[in-house]
Amino acid sequence: MKTRSNWRKPGGKKTHKRRGSMMNTHVQVAKDSIPSKDGDRTFYYTLPESEGEPVPLVFCFHGAGSSAKYHMSMTNFHELAAKAKACFVFPEAVQVDPDDPMSKQFNEGRRKNKSFQNEIDDAGFVLRLIDYFRSLSHIDETRIFLSGFSNGSAFAMKLAIENPDLFAAVGGVSGPVVKEVAAKVEWSKPMPLIFFMGEDDRVVPYDGVDASHYMIDQLLSAKGTAQAFACSLPAPMEEKIQKDGKVTQHIYQSGDEGAEVIFYSIEGSGHTWPGGSLKQESQLFGKVSQELDAAGLMWSFFEKMTKEEH
Repeated sequence: MKTRSNWRKPGGKKTHKRRGSMMNTHVQVAKDSIPSKDGDRTFYYTLPESEGEPVPLVFCFHGAGSSAKYHMSMTNFHELAAKAKACFVFPEAVQVDPDDPMSKQFNEGRRKNKSFQNEIDDAGFVLRLIDYFRSLSHIDETRIFLSGFSNGSAFAMKLAIENPDLFAAVGGVSGPVVKEVAAKVEWSKPMPLIFFMGEDDRVVPYDGVDASHYMIDQLLSAKGTAQAFACSLPAPMEEKIQKDGKVTQHIYQSGDEGAEVIFYSIEGSGHTWPGGSLKQESQLFGKVSQELDAAGLMWSFFEKMTKEEH
């Protein structure tokens, strides 16, 4: 589907291309909303010039108390749209309590999350978005991917675990899987994962310990998350460990090429997106690693994966 001055929405209406003024970008970013049981849900997206070829679909979920716009500017995922010839989608979470910005979270399965307590149907929202893009473009059904940061990462993992027949792979940063979600998983097929986490994260416990000085708990450790997804790989499975500077890479592979799990553990990095803007840095969130480009590595990982391969 070639890019035009206006993109046609499902139902025949037009939505104008919007240039992302919140970031320095030449990429055209559109905004739309669809109805859901939780009210109208907003999202941003890019569409590449596909020339009739099937288009991969990549969901990008923001962190708690954040926004789709900020997630775009932090990750620069949207800048990959033209080169990757993929559709990148940035959904907006629901702010359950108007007086509490941190109540704006995706329902990743934590009982302390107000979205969980209010039964916000984020999974249903994503499924409706897939239908939306099926009607808008020629989506590659074998290459629908999930990604996210922090709360968005844990939500992406929950979706992947609960819908293994729909999603080809998942990527996350600084958001391990929820313990209760992981405890219920029964893998029926491999689910490739690429995951990044800073060892100095002060918001989410790297080692999975539930302690009062962390803002978020009820999550597996960083390595435990990688191992949980590695259990989806066919036996025999082996782990390879490589260290380069401050980055330790754990690669879990089975005998078959294709499906794998990769975990990047980053010394000195905080609750931040590797390779993203240094504006993320603060006393609370810590340092931003510039040794890795998480968005680029994530897309390179996704690019190799289709549902047929695993």
